[in-house]
Order: sequence, then structure tokens, then C-alpha cells
Amino acid sequence: MPSTTTSTHQSFFFRQMARTGRYYHIYSIAIAQLLISYPGAGLVALAIQNNARFSQEQFLQSALVAGLFILIGNLLLILDTLRATRDFSQRLQQWHAGQPMSLGAVEIRAWRQVNALAWRYGAAAILVAIVVDTLPLLVYQWLILKVTFNQLVYTALGSALAAIVVILSMALFIEYALRPARELLLPVNFEQQVTGAVGFQLRQKFVLAILGLIGFSILIVAPLGYSKTSQAIFETIASLQTLQELQTGYILVSIVALLLGAVLAISLSESVSAPLRELITIFGRIEKGDMKQRALVSTTDETGELAIYFNRMISRLEELQLNLEKRVEEQTEKLRASNEVGRIASTILDPDILVTRVASLISKTFDYYYVAVFLVSENGRWAELKAATGAAGETLLARGHRLQVGGNSMVGAAIADLEAKIAMDVGKAAVRFNNPLLPNTRSELALPLLAGERVIGALDVQSIREADFKPDDIATLQNLANQVAISIENARLFREMDSALEELRQVNQQYIHTTWTEKLRAKKLEFTAQSTLAEGSEPTREIAASLNLRDQPIGAIQMQVGESWTAEDQAWVDALATQVAISLENARLIEESNQSALRERLSALIIQKLWASPTVDGILQTAVRELGRALEASEATIELKMDEKP
Repeated sequence: MPSTTTSTHQSFFFRQMARTGRYYHIYSIAIAQLLISYPGAGLVALAIQNNARFSQEQFLQSALVAGLFILIGNLLLILDTLRATRDFSQRLQQWHAGQPMSLGAVEIRAWRQVNALAWRYGAAAILVAIVVDTLPLLVYQWLILKVTFNQLVYTALGSALAAIVVILSMALFIEYALRPARELLLPVNFEQQVTGAVGFQLRQKFVLAILGLIGFSILIVAPLGYSKTSQAIFETIASLQTLQELQTGYILVSIVALLLGAVLAISLSESVSAPLRELITIFGRIEKGDMKQRALVSTTDETGELAIYFNRMISRLEELQLNLEKRVEEQTEKLRASNEVGRIASTILDPDILVTRVASLISKTFDYYYVAVFLVSENGRWAELKAATGAAGETLLARGHRLQVGGNSMVGAAIADLEAKIAMDVGKAAVRFNNPLLPNTRSELALPLLAGERVIGALDVQSIREADFKPDDIATLQNLANQVAISIENARLFREMDSALEELRQVNQQYIHTTWTEKLRAKKLEFTAQSTLAEGSEPTREIAASLNLRDQPIGAIQMQVGESWTAEDQAWVDALATQVAISLENARLIEESNQSALRERLSALIIQKLWASPTVDGILQTAVRELGRALEASEATIELKMDEKP
């Protein structure tokens, strides 16, 4: 069974569409013909017989011929509908078979066909009623049945009555029966939905319905009144002139009634459709972004009330749009502030400069009265003010302002409890430090600065507006506070690391200075290369390149060069001097390593010989002999001696 997601799932017509598939519209037309066309024609035939007074044979033959012509006309209408709704049938068949429905040009053509089907069928039915049903019947009655002229008039009027009533009823029935098909075939694209809506407009429905009712009244009443009146007048006075005058009067009255009905129908439909068309036009302008459009309230009926409600809806939409734009702008500004805090945190490594910049940024972004950053002291007892905005902030910083952790202040409570403290009305706050330098504060927010699980301080924000801290503002500020805390902690760690590196650098420089001083004290290291300059050569000048090892000078290269010496030559010599210094240090380290290895081997050899001597004298002789030999001593003595106890 096919399925869809329309609001008519459980309706009778939807179930019939699910059963009949591509022939659902033909099925609906056939049902309308059976339920409306033939019963309506039968009732009108009885009304004609009541006025025309055919003989029994004339009535039966006219009824049979009329039924045959109606059957032929209905078959022609069904064939014409099949020809004109091929895309509609194709889409219904695809839906019924559970296949993907065709899109593109087929989709829009099917949408137009389902919308135009009712009025197109009505227009075709009028033509068929005239050409196929009524004219052949009148010819048959005149030539075959030999009816009178008045009987032909009654037949024509009755046929017109049947056409008006039956065709209008069938068109309305078909349009209602196609509701599930319209919901099913509604295009996805909005523009296609609008351009394909080619069915009856409300104005046309009003005019046709009112004219149909008037025509029905005239056709059902006038012939009957004329028939009965003519009989009474003719039987009483036998005046043909009076009958003609009565007939003319009935015709004139009918024409006037139709004209007045047309004017009334057009006026009434215009009073309803014109405001609706204006609303549609205004909707189009609003869709383009003009939220200043308003509907004209010119009546006090339902259309005027609709315009009033429409204007109120647009006003609220405009207000919502402005609020949304404002909120988007605020959120964008908050996001910018958050990004700016992140940028500051990544570029500024001085905690004092960092907190000052962050406090100023938050104050300007959120338009707060006072913003301050407190950091916990080393002993953990005090929250010391490190940055604050405004003149009050400058005064408090100059005084070295601080608050006790866990004391009678929101900042101290936020640090002690590791949670935000909010006072929407500072006059009702149970715990708060009332600063005389900030008399205009009406609401306050204190947020702990958390670096992991450790609290390092607090962010204090004060506003001159009551209840100025909305949930999203608090979340944004807490996010900023977390970023500030992490940045301060990173700056502190960087400062500690920089200090450790500086200490290590100094130790390393001292080590280099000591080792090379000892090496140069033991032996002077210098090498000179000379070359003879040709007579008449250019003047010379002396240059030097320092041999630096980790920022510690260990020597220099001095040269006599010509005046053509360039900056590129100097840079090349400096780079070479750096490599010379590194190579010298590597050579020194290799020498130290070789000396250490030699001592290790010598120690191992002496120990091995000591372990090989089994006597005390042998060990003493071996030790003094090997040490004197290894150290090249002229004389070596070893003695065992114990100090006497007092």
C-alpha cells in the first residue's frame, strides 16, 4: 500500500486514491456523474414535464434520448480528461507503485493539471451540455416528436437549469475530491507551487455560485409561474396579447435579476477577494525583506479583522526580527570578545598586562560599570586586586586593595566555594562587600578563576542595571574567566620556565668560563698565519670575529684585510667563528672524555694488581709504586698509622 505524509491520510478520498492509483481523478469524475448528473437530469425532466405537459410517449422518448446524449457527453468529458492529465496520471501511478515520483518539468505540469482539472472540466461540460446534450434533444423534439414552440422553450430552460446546477455541483465535488492529490503532488519548490496554482479563484467561485443560484431560481420559478398564470389568464379572458405581455415581463424581470445578481456577486466577491489579494501582495513584499509593510484596514467585517491580526503579526515578526538581529549582534560581539581574549592569552605572557587588557576588554564589550581581576596571594588568605577599570579601579589599585578569601565579600566567597556568586539586586545580597567607591552598583557577579581544579583568583563584574546578568551572559563570562585563568597559569609557568632556563644558562656560561680558563691557564692556545702582500696593494685594516660559545666568549679571530672587505664577508667570518667555537668545545669535551677513560683504565689496572698481592707489605708496595708511576712523582710514600685515644 502506498503511503505519504499528508493531513488526509484517513479520509475517504485518500483511501480511494490509494486503491485506484493513476485513475483516481477519472474515478472521482465518474462518481460525480453518477451521483449528480443523472439524478439532476431526472429531477429537471420532471420539472419540464410539469410545465410543458408532453404526452406520455413524447416524455418517455425525450427522456431516453436525453439520457443517451448525456451518456455520450459524459464519455467525451472522461476521454478529454484522460488526454489532458497524462503527467498527473503518471505521478499518481508512480506513487501508487511506491516508486520515486518524477521531478522537473513533469512535476510542475502535473501540479498545474491537478489544479486546473475542476474548472477545465466545468468549461468542457458547458460546451458538451450545449452541443451534445441540449441542441440535439431540441432538434429531435422539433423534427421527430413534433412538440410545440412553448414545449421547446420549456425544454431549453430546463436544460439550462440542469447545466447550471449539475455542472457547478460537479465542479465543486471534483475540486474537493482532488484535495489528497493536490497535497500529494505539491512541488517542493515554493515558486513552482505559486505558478502552478491555476484553479478557481475565490472571486470566480463567488460570482459563479451567486449567478448559479439566481439562474436556478429564475429557471425553476419563472417557467412554472408563467405556465400557471398563462393557463389562468387564457382560460379566463382568452387574450393572446396579454400572454405575450406576461411572457415579455417574465423575460425582462429575469434579465434584470441576472444583471443585478451579477453586480451583487462581483461587488460581494470584490469585497472579499480584494483585501486578500492585497494581503498576498504585502506578503510578497515582506518576503523580500520589507517588514514595514502593513495591510489597509478599510472594513469592519472579517476581512478587516484579518487585516488587523495580520498587521499585529507582522509587527511582532518585525520586533522578533529586530530582537533576533540584536541577539545575533550581541552573540557575535561576545564571540569576538572570547576570540580576543584567546588572542591576548596567546600573545601576552606577562600576567599583569594580561589581566589589565582582559578587564578593559570585558568592560567595553558588555558595557559594565566595573570589572576587576583578583589573584590569590601566596599564603592563600587574600584575594589581591591585580586589574580594575575606571577611576575607582585606579584608586583601589593604588591602595593595594585586597579581600579576604571566604570573608564577607562575593569575591572571597566565590574563591572559597569554587562557584559563581550572583547578586541581581545588591541591596538584598546576604554576602557582599559594599565598596564606597562604587555607589552606582545595582547587580554584581563574581566568578572563580579555575586552572584545572585549583582556584587562582576571581573575576568581579558590576553593573548599574538590576538583574543585568542573563544565563547566556554568565556562561560567556565564565568561559572568559576560564580562559583568563588558564592564560595566567600558563604565563606563570612560562615565567618559571624562563627563570629556570636563565639560571641554567648562567650555570652553563660559568662552567664554560671555568673550564676554558683552566685549560688556557695550563697552556696558551694561539695560532697565526701570515702572508706577504704585494707592493702597491690597497691599504689594510684590522677586523675581529669573537669566538662565542653559548653567549660566552672564549677567544677571537683577528685578521688584516683590504679595504674591499664587505658586510657579506663579515657575516661569513662571524658564521665561521661560531662553527670554530663549537668545534673547539667538541674537541675539549673529547679530550676530557679520553682523559677520563684513561684514568678509568689505569684505576682498573692498579686495583687488579692490588687484589693480586696476598700480603699487606705487597699491597703497600704495589700501591705506592703504581701511584708514583701513574702520576710521574719523583717520590711517593704510603704509611699506616692510628691516632692514639686520649
